[in-house]
Amino acid sequence: MKKLLFAVLALMLFPAAAQQFEEGVHYEVIAEQGTEEPIITEYFSFFCGACYRFEPIAQAMAEKYPQAFEKSHVSFINYKGQGMMMNQAWALAQRLDKEKEISAAIFQRNFAQGNMIGSKEDFEAIFATNGVEKADFNKMINSFGVRGMANKMDREASNYGVNSTPTFIVNGKYKLIPQGFSESQNFADDFIAAAGYLLEK
Repeated sequence: MKKLLFAVLALMLFPAAAQQFEEGVHYEVIAEQGTEEPIITEYFSFFCGACYRFEPIAQAMAEKYPQAFEKSHVSFINYKGQGMMMNQAWALAQRLDKEKEISAAIFQRNFAQGNMIGSKEDFEAIFATNGVEKADFNKMINSFGVRGMANKMDREASNYGVNSTPTFIVNGKYKLIPQGFSESQNFADDFIAAAGYLLEK
């Protein structure tokens, strides 16, 4: 049902999508079979400057496809050994339904302020500022559920061959190629439209 809905929306919003987006140029096929439900996953890192610059596009994509878009953190950008801790922080933010607040706070500190998070105390401060007491943070950050989510994000990224960030995977089958939009007059709109096209492909 969801795929039918996305197909109708794609025809309304992107009538020329089939001609506009080309395999090998704008996207590549990375799997024979896709997911059962339509999904766009951005694999990203809070230690990634390109991810910070891409954030307005990711936010616009989330607004365009709210039922399909998700963000998954990866730990291979391991600043001061904090890659997995950042995975766990993102997993905890999701469990607490504080993704927007925590994401904005971390990106702001790491790049707008140029003060990269590099210790457990830094994480405690970020969460405390957003309503999570130090004791509660320390109790939850290493919980079985949070660690399981953090490991799952890395495992899925590895399965899809993600080795750089940001990487956008659609339906577990297609990977968007940002360089393919270099001639676009409106990179953000076309990149988001391509994701919509692939959702129903």
